[in-house]
Amino acid sequence: MAAYVQESELLFDSAISAVLSKLTHTDSLKDEEKTVLKEFIGGNDVIALLPNGFGKNLSPLAPLVVREMGRIQDPIVIVLSPLLDLIDYKIRQAELLGVSAAKLGGKDDSNILKGNYQLVFGSPESWLKKKWLGMLSSRVYQARIVGIVVDEAHFAYKWGQGANGNPALRESFYRMGELRSIVKEGTPVMALTASAETVNRNRVSHVLDMHSATRVTVSPNRNNIRLGLKRVPEDDLDCMDWVATEVREKGLSMCPIIIYCAELVAVGKVFCHLKAELGEDAWVDKDPERKAANLLIGMYHCKTLPQYKERVLASLNGEGSCRVVVATTALGMGMGHNFPSVSHVVMYGAPEDVETIVQQVGRAGRNALPSHAVLYAVKGTPNVDKTVRSVIKAGATGCLRKALFSHFEENTTSLEPGHLCCTYCHSTCLCSAGACVEPAPKCESAQPHVQTTPLRSRDVTEEDRDLMRECLHDYMHSLVPNVPLFTSKSLCTGFGEELIEEAVKHSPYIFDINYITNNLPVFSLRHAQEILLIVSEVFGDFEYTEQTLPDEKFEEPDLYFTGYFDEPDDEEFEIN
Repeated sequence: MAAYVQESELLFDSAISAVLSKLTHTDSLKDEEKTVLKEFIGGNDVIALLPNGFGKNLSPLAPLVVREMGRIQDPIVIVLSPLLDLIDYKIRQAELLGVSAAKLGGKDDSNILKGNYQLVFGSPESWLKKKWLGMLSSRVYQARIVGIVVDEAHFAYKWGQGANGNPALRESFYRMGELRSIVKEGTPVMALTASAETVNRNRVSHVLDMHSATRVTVSPNRNNIRLGLKRVPEDDLDCMDWVATEVREKGLSMCPIIIYCAELVAVGKVFCHLKAELGEDAWVDKDPERKAANLLIGMYHCKTLPQYKERVLASLNGEGSCRVVVATTALGMGMGHNFPSVSHVVMYGAPEDVETIVQQVGRAGRNALPSHAVLYAVKGTPNVDKTVRSVIKAGATGCLRKALFSHFEENTTSLEPGHLCCTYCHSTCLCSAGACVEPAPKCESAQPHVQTTPLRSRDVTEEDRDLMRECLHDYMHSLVPNVPLFTSKSLCTGFGEELIEEAVKHSPYIFDINYITNNLPVFSLRHAQEILLIVSEVFGDFEYTEQTLPDEKFEEPDLYFTGYFDEPDDEEFEIN
């Protein structure tokens, strides 16, 4: 038996070397990728937990290696994939390697039925149709199938199962294991995912009906990415002003920045804020014709027109003018894009789960250069699960790297020196003679606008602070009647404990409405006026008069600006 295993390994190694030597777009495989391919071709189920940058050629290489080994003359691999865009991308990648590929439900159906393609792609909904189930039980496919590949396998439990009494988004994902009852016995399954956290890996195995699956895991924790965490008041966009400064100062010479937003409406707000901040500097050389091709900022989401998606993707790969992309999770979802030079990933609003956080963090620093991933924890962001909340809480008082990556690997350690690790570790770093000389990164040290004229100030006693708190609490309680609420008074009114403590903290400098609106997380003229009134009554050192807010520079989102938005097409959830 040992001799047979050794002979098989030598045959595999020889075959993979021969295949790679003939390819122009792939000349090597990482050790983990070789292990996955060897297990799969050897007939074993395998769960491959490989971060961005791994695994994109495993599906097309499988039939080439099997044929080189002489196992099957015309091998076929079937692939289950969640998105049409992803399927089309994978087909293009396969064709670059000289592998014939097609998708179910298109013009190639007759040739697919005859077994004329080495790779056959389809969504779970498509594969479960009687037509294709019947094909898998045909003599051609029973004899020639190498195995089943499941791309983005974490969607099997994410989309295949409902939660909190709600129906599943795409129930067919939970039925992918049914294909094993159709194909010949012993057909292996390869499950590919970049971000299934430790506790969910057994769920992947269960949903796909996998048997004693080999697990090949590469940690997504990369030491060249510094992690940042900054709490941001709801609708505060001043935290993005450092991005505008970067664009204005560097233009085309800057490294790309991706800003992920938790909600589609936030994409429009952030984009319009940056456009308003930049003015004519939003275009290359202040282009007077305002051509979309010369715009230094862009958007990417499921409703973006195809030509603008292509502009963004080309730019992130070094072939366009877009340097800042404001996006939803649609950017990069399963597409295998390298985005080699992204220096900063910003998450404006916490993603819904830690798996999405890790995927987005992984877009930074793919060129191995020092880079940043910062999470702006926007108060009031919906649909955040308890694990994300625990990570944010732990990252505020301890190492964010440990809090995040402990969900994906057994032992996570902080980086030394601490300023290379995360926000918290930077705050405790003692790298130079008992102190840290490294300044906070610009993406974490950005402060709200403050007035530039000299500030008046006053001495404030502890009694003054207590009286202010009491008055501010009285005002907060007056805003909502004493009845049961479905949420907090703070969320109902925009006036809560955080604002009260900020007002008390800044009380030595509050003399007019401008200071309040520029330095406190207050978004209501009524609240700002009330704070000013209370300060005047507590200290009595200026005469209160009702004042108006300064002119706001923020523009309402122009949802149709340069065609970035179009009618909803639901393309991410379209099926064959």
